[in-house]
Amino acid sequence: MKQLTIKNVVVLLALLFVAWLGYLLGDYRHPVTEVVTTLPAVQQSDGSVIAARSPVAKPSSAPHVLPAGSREERRIAVTVKPKPAANKASGLDCPPVSVDLSLVQSGDGRRIVASSQDGEVVSAIDMPLEASYIPPPAKVWAVGVSYSSDREKGIWLERDLSRVRLGLDLAQSPAGQNVARVRAGWVF
Repeated sequence: MKQLTIKNVVVLLALLFVAWLGYLLGDYRHPVTEVVTTLPAVQQSDGSVIAARSPVAKPSSAPHVLPAGSREERRIAVTVKPKPAANKASGLDCPPVSVDLSLVQSGDGRRIVASSQDGEVVSAIDMPLEASYIPPPAKVWAVGVSYSSDREKGIWLERDLSRVRLGLDLAQSPAGQNVARVRAGWVF
């Protein structure tokens, strides 16, 4: 009886160690999903504008060339009418200028691409104010070895299918008898 208890404690400690190691190696932060709804533009007292939000199911192609291998995450369009005071010296009334921006995800992080059909973009700056989290690619397969307090040695295989985890255990008892188990569980 004493040996069985010591074996159970050793197996439990081994399982706890593996769980702790998996926690350290795993990345359990989940990206925040933004709720995208249609919202109107808001003119603020300082003259700035909170942009209107218009989610589009199938947006048109970008108005500018995107970096190779990048993925467009967001598109912004701004139209600016120059102030008359800025044009007094020339006496000209400048027409509004449109600027198109794209937020893209590329190999070196998130970048902004700017263009204008009304003129030439002479400078652009992107100031990330907080680090963005890019989740690692999901791992859907797992494989390992197992050992029970009854000296059963085995191997196991698991696969995640969306919210369902399927597993297969193959074990062999000390007497040489083979045992197979199928598992199904819920991923949360």
